[in-house]
Amino acid sequence: MIARICLLSALLLMTPSGFAAADSTASATADQHRVWIDPGWRRTVSRYEITFDEQGLSTTTFDFEAQALNEKGAEALAQQAFRYNSYFNELSSSELATLKADGRVIAVDERAIRDQPASTDASSPYFDEQRQRLVAYPDVAPGDRVKGRLIYKAKRAVFPGEFAGYWSQIADQPREVMELTLDAPASKPLHVALRNVEHEEERRGDRIVHHVFFRQETPTPREIDAGAFDDARRFEVSTFADYATFAAMLNARNAPMARPDESLEKLSAEIVGDVSGARSKVERIHNWVARNIRYVGIGLEDGGLTSQPASAVLAARYGDCKAHATILKALLAAQGIEANLVVVNAGPQYTVTEVATQNFDHAIVYVPAIDRYLDPTSSLVAFDSLPPNLGGKPALNIDKGTMARIPVTAPQRFVLAVDTEYTLHSDGTRQARSLLSGSGLGAAIGRSVALGLDAADRQNGARKLIEQAGLSGTGDYSFPNPRDLSDNYAITATFQISKPVGLNHPERIRMLPLTDPRPSLLLLATSGSTDRAFPCRSLEYRETSSLTVPEGTNFYEKPAPVTYSKSFSGGTAYGAATGRIEVNATATLDGHTIRSSALVRFSVDAAVCPAEFASAIKFGLDKFTEFKYGPIGLTPRPVPLVTEISADFTDGVNAYQAQNYVRAMALLRPYAERGNARAQSYVGYMYESGYSVERDYAEAIRWFLMAAEQGDSYSQGKLGYAYEYGLGTARDEKIAAQWYAKAAEMGDVFGQSHLARLYRDGAGLAQDYQQAANWFSKAADQGSAWAQGNLALLYIKGRGLPLDLSRGIALLRIAADQNDSEAQYNLGYAYESGTGVPKDTKEAIKWYSRASDRGNSLARTRLQGLLGGGGLLGLLRNVFGGL
Repeated sequence: MIARICLLSALLLMTPSGFAAADSTASATADQHRVWIDPGWRRTVSRYEITFDEQGLSTTTFDFEAQALNEKGAEALAQQAFRYNSYFNELSSSELATLKADGRVIAVDERAIRDQPASTDASSPYFDEQRQRLVAYPDVAPGDRVKGRLIYKAKRAVFPGEFAGYWSQIADQPREVMELTLDAPASKPLHVALRNVEHEEERRGDRIVHHVFFRQETPTPREIDAGAFDDARRFEVSTFADYATFAAMLNARNAPMARPDESLEKLSAEIVGDVSGARSKVERIHNWVARNIRYVGIGLEDGGLTSQPASAVLAARYGDCKAHATILKALLAAQGIEANLVVVNAGPQYTVTEVATQNFDHAIVYVPAIDRYLDPTSSLVAFDSLPPNLGGKPALNIDKGTMARIPVTAPQRFVLAVDTEYTLHSDGTRQARSLLSGSGLGAAIGRSVALGLDAADRQNGARKLIEQAGLSGTGDYSFPNPRDLSDNYAITATFQISKPVGLNHPERIRMLPLTDPRPSLLLLATSGSTDRAFPCRSLEYRETSSLTVPEGTNFYEKPAPVTYSKSFSGGTAYGAATGRIEVNATATLDGHTIRSSALVRFSVDAAVCPAEFASAIKFGLDKFTEFKYGPIGLTPRPVPLVTEISADFTDGVNAYQAQNYVRAMALLRPYAERGNARAQSYVGYMYESGYSVERDYAEAIRWFLMAAEQGDSYSQGKLGYAYEYGLGTARDEKIAAQWYAKAAEMGDVFGQSHLARLYRDGAGLAQDYQQAANWFSKAADQGSAWAQGNLALLYIKGRGLPLDLSRGIALLRIAADQNDSEAQYNLGYAYESGTGVPKDTKEAIKWYSRASDRGNSLARTRLQGLLGGGGLLGLLRNVFGGL
């Protein structure tokens, strides 16, 4: 019955496509004739004259004139739709015309006025006497106006002997004055409530006349983005003493419809079976109704306010929300379980009128024995869950005549989860299996997604999802029947990614290659909020995943753990709100498998959150997203330490590489203090070099030591250097050799080459040319020019290696071509002395010159000797044989 039990919608709600009408029964219930003026493209003047008698019969005369301010306005005003209910009202229209800017008046052709059914949604049909009167205005251009008079004359009273309704002006429409006159019998005293309107009352014999003026000088944003009711100016009237009296009237109509007959009693017993206990019985009956009674609205005659009999609903197996609630109530009654009919608003309305009016649009059930609200109309929402748009709203219990507020959903009743097994094969292809599960409202989300998948080409949808991730491959989804209700539901997704990952070089991939097809956590929690207060929902998200790589592939980077929590409080026009978001995520290594686990929990105690909550929620969710899509670094080389990566860490490294050391220190030091070894090495180096801080070798050693003890080979090498040269600590070549050895064993080039030098020179450990050759060779194989040059000398001198002049000269040339000044000097000396190459003074001068240009003092001395002090002229003579 969504949007159909409601008699509150405006009969003349002006929308971009024209005037939209509301329920025809609204003449005595709500502002049927409210005009919504959209800023900037049209202007409307309106006047209402309403009168009603002791029987509740009313007549409303509505005069309007709307001006098109631009082409958009002209297009919108050219065709209008006025809604009414032919069962309750007669609608007459007159004076319909276009008023041209040049003074001409063009009347609407009678043939351009047509009535048609208002309900046209085939997917959610509603049968009633709602009609739309379509009016096509002729020749509407910018600057023109359209006008008309509508008279709604009641054929029968919505509430016999009573009258109740309200008129409103939306907060964000432009400057406007709206005039309303209500002429009521003095014998039917009205309860009146005013919200930011001017009101005068006068007695005219046996009548009381109310004059109301809606004045809006400055438009203001709505309290919530989609809601127009809660913060609107309003004039409310009702002859009902209170909501209890109003509820009694509705109960008198609906209670008889929920009395179980023999067929309902038999069905109830079959549904319940052998279960015992009220909760179990309610669960079975609720899920049966939601599963087996489809939505079809029946609002004929008094059907907008009165349900069909439960027996008729059972026979038809369809009905609107009143019908769903009524048959559920009847089936429970057959088990001796009390259930109450409750009305609430399904739309973005979190308040009700102060006086008793029909300003509800949805019917649900309350079961006192288990203290639960149930919505059997929501066919995908299982027992013990409610659609999230109902939480925190005022609800009128029709059976009891009491107003209560529906509790907001707790996070444990809105749970989403993902469990993924992800395998990387030796050929670089990937295979993944994900279980997308949920409980409570999370199960309803899954069932909704499954319905969408079931109606589409699942494999094609999976392929598109793969392509959106920049990959190629195939996939599919499987799931149980989404119409079968339970508190849990899961979709299984399988993917084969054919685009290979390169395994012969360092590569980064994501822990989860594809995105979850369900709505984002931010959208679910905040409804896609803007800069206003927004409907918010508590939820919980759990994620586990594993990535297994083949033999010979190693991890070198993984997402840094996330531990984040923040509490916040504030208020809206609806009251105070407090919330909290918690994010905890870790990734651990288990051989050739990396496993991640994450938990996100957002809890809030209100249905509407202040605008500032959105940024706090987003910040927490961004922390999780950063972890979820963080890179997994793969390399064919064994690595001693896996670096933990986060966005701030990466920004810090980028700042360091850009020589923005102040920013680098600010971003990296927090990670260093939390134990990130790579960050500690960066901080240590900045202290060693005096980048953004005063140079402090002792402080550098402190950070290098913390990183080195975690296996960071760079820091181990730096510690070796510090001890070798006494930088920030006492000089100790033995300790230096120990740290160089640790770094060398980890494959660190710096450690390998410096350990080799200590072995060669017998510094800090026994001289050992073979060990020197071994470590120089390892470093040379990794491209170290300095190691290549030193290894060359061992070949040339036959120390620790067989004497091999040609191999030695070849290594010198490789290193010299990389601009290693020592190799350039030694190659120059080889040419000068004829060691391993023919003696060649010109070649010697060339290599000495290159080494000298790079600051090598020995090369400069040898060069001066060869040139005989001749300077540039001598150099030219030697190189070119004279001028």
